[in-house]
Amino acid sequence: MERSPRSFRIGLVIHGKRIWLSEFLSIFSVSVISLFLLSISFLILLNEIKIKRNDRDIARLRIEKVVTDNKLEILRGKNRIALLLCSFSKNKVPSKTVYNLAEIVFVNSRQFGYDPLLLLSVINVESFFNPIAKGKFRSGNLSGALGLMQLKLETAQSVARKLKMGEIRKEDLLKPEINLVLGVAYLTELISRFRSFKLGLMAYNLGPGAVREFLAKKESLPLEYYRKVLKAYYELKDISNRSAALQYPSGCR
Repeated sequence: MERSPRSFRIGLVIHGKRIWLSEFLSIFSVSVISLFLLSISFLILLNEIKIKRNDRDIARLRIEKVVTDNKLEILRGKNRIALLLCSFSKNKVPSKTVYNLAEIVFVNSRQFGYDPLLLLSVINVESFFNPIAKGKFRSGNLSGALGLMQLKLETAQSVARKLKMGEIRKEDLLKPEINLVLGVAYLTELISRFRSFKLGLMAYNLGPGAVREFLAKKESLPLEYYRKVLKAYYELKDISNRSAALQYPSGCR
């Protein structure tokens, strides 16, 4: 009887145990593949972490850009107002007043939804940008109107109560940041009350009672104040339109 030939296998003896070379190669191959897959998984994880970190950085940079753009827009707006005021007043307004006015006009125009040029026009007619102006009657006697927007104390106190600003004194009306807030709020109230910008503006000058009396008698309202404000507004508008790159006049630096 012939014996079947026995297959030849090479084995290794490790710690007294025989491991065949084919089994060793299989284990080695599996280990290499597993290590390769593990490395790939680790690299993928690192890339995911980097991508998320980059996404966070991009989001942060976008937010910073929005904030920076907003700040830049605000600075440009204030600078534009200052430049217009300088050109319009022909250097007759001190630099300190120009910068202060540009700040508070910009803030209030945003808060109350006004064209800043309109507020400048009203201030121009009321006080010619003098924060400590004191109004006078034609006779020369003091009228009691004070500050940039020529508010009387009683009117200012009434508006301040509605805005919950506390007690207002005469000296407070000589502070531009207070006077302008109260003046713009009062003008807004009158425009809303009469449902007309024109009537509201004239009521600001003549008083709401006087305007109602004119309307009740169906008499023509005096338009001098209204025309002065519009004239100043269109002059400012013209300066703004003609001067794409306004420069500070020497007196406003």
